[in-house]
Amino acid sequence: MFKVMIKSRNFLRYKYLAVLLFGSVLFLSGQASLRMQGSLQKPTGKPFDNGFHSITFKLYEVEVGGQAVWTEVQPRVQVQNGLYEASLGSIVPLNLSFNKRYYLGAAVNGGAELAPRAILGNSPYAVSVTGKDNVFPSSGTVGVGTRVPDTLAYSLQLSKTNGTGTLIIDGSQRAELLLKRASNSAVGSISFDSSKISIRNLDISIQNNLELPPGAAIKYNGLADWRLVDRDDFSTGNDGWVCHEDWFNTTNKTIQRGIPNTPFSKSNILRPNQNGNDVLKKEYNLTNIPHTMIKVVFTYHFLDSWDADEGAWAAFATQQNPFVADGRQNGNFYVAWYNQSPLKFSPDGFSSDPGYFGSSSATDAGVQGEMTAWHTANNFWLFFGSTLDGDSNDESYGISNIEIWVR
Repeated sequence: MFKVMIKSRNFLRYKYLAVLLFGSVLFLSGQASLRMQGSLQKPTGKPFDNGFHSITFKLYEVEVGGQAVWTEVQPRVQVQNGLYEASLGSIVPLNLSFNKRYYLGAAVNGGAELAPRAILGNSPYAVSVTGKDNVFPSSGTVGVGTRVPDTLAYSLQLSKTNGTGTLIIDGSQRAELLLKRASNSAVGSISFDSSKISIRNLDISIQNNLELPPGAAIKYNGLADWRLVDRDDFSTGNDGWVCHEDWFNTTNKTIQRGIPNTPFSKSNILRPNQNGNDVLKKEYNLTNIPHTMIKVVFTYHFLDSWDADEGAWAAFATQQNPFVADGRQNGNFYVAWYNQSPLKFSPDGFSSDPGYFGSSSATDAGVQGEMTAWHTANNFWLFFGSTLDGDSNDESYGISNIEIWVR
């Protein structure tokens, strides 16, 4: 509480108006108001006449002159022994930000405004934390739970859009949120310098999936790790894969997709449906995904009666036909994987298993393969094939769980 003496220019009516401002903030129908108490005295020093009087209150941004930024007339203010109480904002809403200094003017019963104007102290500025459009001062430090914050000044903004709250910490060069544990004074921080987010001394627990946008990467000790950018599991379709007769002839061949009969895997398998040596192909696009290395991880399945000299292969290249007709490389980037002696299941141990697609369990098998190379290509083709010489009912291959990794 503080007392401001406002001397009147009209000494014939009353000598001065004494204004006492309390720090309480009232809410009338959701609108903030300031409770005030003052006293009116006659020029003789005696209290002003008891009864109801009209008082006009105004707020200014300047001490002398200027236009009022808020005006309210309270027509029946009770005066008892010179004392009165009023709640500013009870009639006209106080739609002011209260982030600057204001001066209070008052006039009684339609008379001239008393002078000098009273300066609103700190207590009324509690209104600045009760509205919907409140802003902290643009300079200086802001203390929450302390009157002596550190020298780091931040602009904090809490917004709510479509039911989602957002806390924005805006620093001029580098925004940093410091987190302190009261029990042991441990300090952690999350900072952002317009190019990267840094997290220091914090144990992070991910409750749900961690999703990164295209081009983002997680680094350990400054080194980027492999990140998965695409996966084909053939759960709902062929995922863009096609089947051609060979490397060079792009005649379309049919594809079979199904879940194998093996007890070890229930993932979908894609395989040629006509000839065992037909080629499966797909083009991948890594545009807007920065990388210097590409890694392809896959599962290759050996189906039915493979001979000992028949082999499985895989490759990826920057063009659909990375080789010329005589088998020489035509200069395009490619990486190859080859397995001439595939793992065979023992007929003794799995004689009751009908095989992946109803064939003999003695020959069905699957192995995981991997191809890795340094390259920044945005588009590349992935190929799978075999050196089988029979149709797919006699001997074939399949692929599943295709993953594309980059770093």
